[in-house]
Amino acid sequence: MRPVFRSALCISLAGFFLLLLPARLFALTVDIVSTVIQDNKRVDSAAIRAQLTKTSGPISSETIDQDIKTLYKTGFFDQVTARITETDRGAVLTYAVVEKPLVRKVFIRGNKKIKESELRDVLKFNGGRFLDRSRIQALMRNGVSYYQSQGYYDATFDYSVVPVGDNQVDVTFIINEGSKFKIKDIEFVGLKNVDPSDLREAMQTKEYKWWNSWLLGTGRLNPGMLDNDRNLIRQYFLDHGYIDATVSDPHIEQKDKGLYITFDVAEGNVYTIGTLTASGDLVDGSVEQTLEGIKSEKGEDFSASKLREDTFTISEKFTDKGYAFANVVPNTTLDHAASTVSVDFTVSKGNPVMVNQIHIKGNAKTYDNVIRRELTIGEQEMYSSAKIKRSQKLLERLGYFEEVNIATEPTDDKDKVDLGVNVREAATGTFSAGAGFSSSDGALFNARLTENNIFGTGRSLSFNADIGTERDNFVISYNDNRLNDSHVAWGVDLLRSDRDFDDFDRRLMGGATELGYPLEQVFGEWAQDIAGSVKYELLAIDISNINPNDAAQLVLNSQGKSTSSSITPKLTRNTINNPLNPSTGSKQVLSFEYSGLGGDQDFYVFEGRNQVYRPLFKTDAGEYVFSWRTTATYGKSNTEEPFPLFKRYFPGGI
Repeated sequence: MRPVFRSALCISLAGFFLLLLPARLFALTVDIVSTVIQDNKRVDSAAIRAQLTKTSGPISSETIDQDIKTLYKTGFFDQVTARITETDRGAVLTYAVVEKPLVRKVFIRGNKKIKESELRDVLKFNGGRFLDRSRIQALMRNGVSYYQSQGYYDATFDYSVVPVGDNQVDVTFIINEGSKFKIKDIEFVGLKNVDPSDLREAMQTKEYKWWNSWLLGTGRLNPGMLDNDRNLIRQYFLDHGYIDATVSDPHIEQKDKGLYITFDVAEGNVYTIGTLTASGDLVDGSVEQTLEGIKSEKGEDFSASKLREDTFTISEKFTDKGYAFANVVPNTTLDHAASTVSVDFTVSKGNPVMVNQIHIKGNAKTYDNVIRRELTIGEQEMYSSAKIKRSQKLLERLGYFEEVNIATEPTDDKDKVDLGVNVREAATGTFSAGAGFSSSDGALFNARLTENNIFGTGRSLSFNADIGTERDNFVISYNDNRLNDSHVAWGVDLLRSDRDFDDFDRRLMGGATELGYPLEQVFGEWAQDIAGSVKYELLAIDISNINPNDAAQLVLNSQGKSTSSSITPKLTRNTINNPLNPSTGSKQVLSFEYSGLGGDQDFYVFEGRNQVYRPLFKTDAGEYVFSWRTTATYGKSNTEEPFPLFKRYFPGGI
């Protein structure tokens, strides 16, 4: 039988504990027939009901109290109260809410050194949302951190809220930028043996240098970065044998618009490696074979980073043979008296694992087969970490993707895993155009159109045009690196080149076709990244408009039309990580061109080319890469005739 309430029962978050005093002795439960939402203007009633545990039937006071807390957590309300009223239909539960003000506009005041557009990316608090003061406080802390990272160490933030009617407010962030500070000195108190410059080099935070800080963005205080520097200093000590070393939190002193940072350190003794051994599952039952290839050596200073690399080295010996979940734990034993560390690599290889299925994900344009054919591991093969790494490198080298990740995915069979090949496609088509003028070439217009992944097939097509007063060049190139999904590469070039020199004009017209094949498929792993190819080229050469007064005898003898039919065997080694945006790796090409297979020309040319890319450093503007290219060529005629004019190099030009 339903209890009869003589008066309304009011419940609020602030006063609910008074109501619940009797509930500690017995459960207060009411059978309600409906729930009413009251006083909401902007938040839909259905959205509020969705947050409630129950809206009809038996409901306890504890449940009502919890639902009130849930509504507060939405951040939409300043006040929430609940009351139960007895009506003719039965007990009705009513939730009355007071909505928070709605932010109409957000203003930023006081910024002079930092653009408002930059600050709005940091202070992501736009109009049209409910006023949340805790979020505003968090955003102001972000703003202070951003200003400090730009050198304004004593910058402060405040805010004001101005009502504008209809329960709306305008929020203004008020900034006091303060002075711009540079890091003048980073000092380490307590050092005895370690060079402080080595510790500064290990840190991300750097002292201000007038000659490079403006370029690299260094010399400014970033509190988050400085907190991490303590870990980097600690890591330096661990990598140089100082296992007992301690590093304090940084002390920051502000003086004369400069910041002085101090760390208190204690080095302790240098620990060396005592014994190195392995236990558990061993490679062919041998400790020596298990430890083969590790970098740590007995008697040298202990290094935590080197020990971590050694752990991966041993682990990969098992994961490369199908033991995908092999676990290697470097157990260390310290001898404080002798200052030595003994290491036992304990190996648990687990069960061998097969690759069940390979799932290709993220490719909206590129066909699955273009990705799958680059994988050196296949379905129903033994798991191999080396093959997975190689597959990822080959996919990155295509240049079709901004990001490639190959990860294991569990299956219902504990002895099988799926591989997820996740890619994020990059823009593979480019168009560029430009114009210029030089004293040797005159006016010149250039246009280049390239698509390196035509319709997602992995084929490439490019068109290049140079049009000018002294020369016109037109080249069309088509390449298929995996002809019909085989390992055969095929390409074709068509060209026309007109060049006006001071004493003669030269026209070249013709084309070339090339077939290539990766030598790894023939000779195995040692020939990775090396390909062999053969190119055939047919050119029609026309030397005309010779100035008989200025031209050399070679030019005079070369007048007229001729043809060159040549074949060029070539060896190419390529480890460049990305052909469209290279940052590391190199490419070497050795070729021997022989012309004399028909035609009028008879000569040979040896050529060697080298490209090197090395990353230097990263900044907010991007990564800086060192690039170096070299070409060496030797050519000779096979007859008594001089080496042909059209193959010679000419100084000058662009």
